[in-house]
Amino acid sequence: MRADIKLERDNGISLDRQIADGIIKAIDDGLLRPGDHLMPIRQIANTLGVARATVDAAYALLVSEGYIQTARGKGSFVSTDFPQAPSEANSSENTQSKPVSEKSSLLRSAMSELLPQKNIPLAIVSTSADASPGKEFAAILQRITRKSLLDMVYSHPAGLPELKLEICKIASRLRGVRCSPSQVVVTSGSQLGLTMTLLALFTPGDKVLFEDPGYPLLHSSARLCGLDPVFTPIDKEGLNLKTGLAMAPDAKGIYLTPSHQCPLGMMMSMRRRSEVLDWASRTGGWIIEDDYDSELRYGGNLPYPSLQGMDSGENVIYVGTFSKVLFPGLRLGYLIVPERLVELFSGLRLLIDRQGQELYQAAVAQYIREGQYEPHLRRMRQIFEERRNYLLEVCRREFGDWGVFSSGEQGMHVVFTFKNQNIDDHAVQRLCLEQGVETRHLSSFYHEQPPLKGLVLGFGFFNESQILSAVSRIGFVLRHNFSAWA
Repeated sequence: MRADIKLERDNGISLDRQIADGIIKAIDDGLLRPGDHLMPIRQIANTLGVARATVDAAYALLVSEGYIQTARGKGSFVSTDFPQAPSEANSSENTQSKPVSEKSSLLRSAMSELLPQKNIPLAIVSTSADASPGKEFAAILQRITRKSLLDMVYSHPAGLPELKLEICKIASRLRGVRCSPSQVVVTSGSQLGLTMTLLALFTPGDKVLFEDPGYPLLHSSARLCGLDPVFTPIDKEGLNLKTGLAMAPDAKGIYLTPSHQCPLGMMMSMRRRSEVLDWASRTGGWIIEDDYDSELRYGGNLPYPSLQGMDSGENVIYVGTFSKVLFPGLRLGYLIVPERLVELFSGLRLLIDRQGQELYQAAVAQYIREGQYEPHLRRMRQIFEERRNYLLEVCRREFGDWGVFSSGEQGMHVVFTFKNQNIDDHAVQRLCLEQGVETRHLSSFYHEQPPLKGLVLGFGFFNESQILSAVSRIGFVLRHNFSAWA
């Protein structure tokens, strides 16, 4: 690192500001030049002995001030268009800078770090033409549009009653959820539902346990809501509650992906499930259950019943989505909440999103009611399982000796962990993207724990020829750039 940054931890200036100022000084001194790549955030954090979140915040400051730029898959580099010094007119006493939210750096960094992957192999994308609801759903949508368009007026913010009824039926039948239609709150995708849940249940400053590794978009939402996320290690049984409570005995809630841990893929053990349910009952803490893809389980095996269905009290907020099994552009998810919270969540929905897309809600309700949803799920599972098996086969042939696979029994991705953990998986991701292959580096899902290095590979959208071509290029990247670490 060409910037010589000296941190003073007791001078009253935040560490992220000190890091940002150190990089600005290096730019001013000519040690860093326009277009120079900066070291990865994790590497700087290790060098300076600070948390990754601190360097994240410093980079966000530099982006907002125009000193650096970021590009997905390419990292961060010194800007080629520096901010201009203010003119005398702008610096006059009569000119006031216009304030923006204190969350502005977080919001700006989201656009460079959290955007969806490009729709190229092997991104985690759903769903391809041959595994989509297709003509049947389009016909229902067209029929409802012709018949009911003028009836689509402002409706209840919790969603259309007919869709809430069908959600209860399939959630009960497929996931063991126990609920009535009145407990369902329809949302514009699961991301909105998760953010609503953080806003509704917690107060800024509350400690909430999150899985580490875990879902990056929600981690940023937690910070946007002013929470204090406590990143808790994952092992083969899922989140370790005892470790989390040792770090935050006053935690107010837990966020979990118990049916298919994101991204590592294990199911949370029954022992750990019982522990978190018991903790919630004893302490009044909340459990947020993100059940994002349990419908896509392969090999004829079924996932454990939902945590919500195992709960004897009212401790769990269940979050579901139609984005994975229908298509992401639908932007349709749902929450199942305790009866006493229905009015609270409905009011929140009214304030921040007014209501959902009634046309799509009505179409999905009709699609389920006509008995087309579950046959579609079975067809989709068969197609995805075949693609997963093919992906694993060609990966093992091309670069299987470089590591091990996991997370292949459910969902739309597999995880490949490098045997040699000295390999820079971010560099692998960047080089693969230069070859036209989209991956995610596994270490990007981690926060506080020492990260595993590897690749997260999607398969749902792509046919066999696309998968074979992409896997061959990953093998090429590894052999020609990392042979010393094989």
